[in-house]
Amino acid sequence: MLVPIGITATWLSLRVDSTPAYVDTVAPLAEDPELRDALAVEVANAAVRTIERRVPAALLPDSLDAVVLASAQAVVENDGFPEFWRKANATAHREFLAIVHERQGVVADGWVHIDVGPLLDDVFADFVERFPVDVSLPSQSVMVPVVPESRLEQARGAYQVLEGLAWWVPLLWVGLVAVAVVVARGVRGRLRAGAACALGVAIGGALVMLLTSPTTDAVVDQVESERQDLARLVVEVVVASLDSTALAAAVGGLVVGVVLFVSSLLLGRPPDAGHP
Repeated sequence: MLVPIGITATWLSLRVDSTPAYVDTVAPLAEDPELRDALAVEVANAAVRTIERRVPAALLPDSLDAVVLASAQAVVENDGFPEFWRKANATAHREFLAIVHERQGVVADGWVHIDVGPLLDDVFADFVERFPVDVSLPSQSVMVPVVPESRLEQARGAYQVLEGLAWWVPLLWVGLVAVAVVVARGVRGRLRAGAACALGVAIGGALVMLLTSPTTDAVVDQVESERQDLARLVVEVVVASLDSTALAAAVGGLVVGVVLFVSSLLLGRPPDAGHP
């Protein structure tokens, strides 16, 4: 019973509640073509809206959408994009922490966002270079929603409780295992008690893995339908680190449990059976 709580609480404390650890988790997404394409579309749409409002129609190039999209794709594929992605996620994560820890902070439109506005500036600069226009194209935020503030507020109490249990639950589990092993009768009994506890870890890890997919779906379903694919990429890569932790616990617990149980069987076999 303690294992799923312990796995989740420890993962939450070490991976989710730490901005550097969170940023390291989502950093590989910067190389994901699907993410880059989705962000290019977001940035291009915002750029086209601004350009059409501020640039006279007579000065606009033919196929404006295609021209701007190509520029946006070049921006997300350049060498500076991975570092931008890290900084943007660090900012979003600090916003997330402000909500779950009830710190002072403002969340635009009730969402935790990743602001890709700096990419828009690069698209504007490329557009002005290719099509000189005497018009100001101002910097602006382009917010990509990740998770609703209301959802985080609802989960704030559970989040804080789990964070507080991150160290106590593993210590309590170790203490209960020690008691179970000590009170067991004989060496064989102690080996089997240890095996039962290890198999409990395997079962707990498996339960966590079963719950991660429904949890991901529940979070992503809160996002606007046209942006769900992008939000899912971010949420899934974070939850995947929990899956990895749970899988390690499940496999490790299973291996240790089997080894201890087999050892108890071998220990109970009479030596040199069949010989006088």
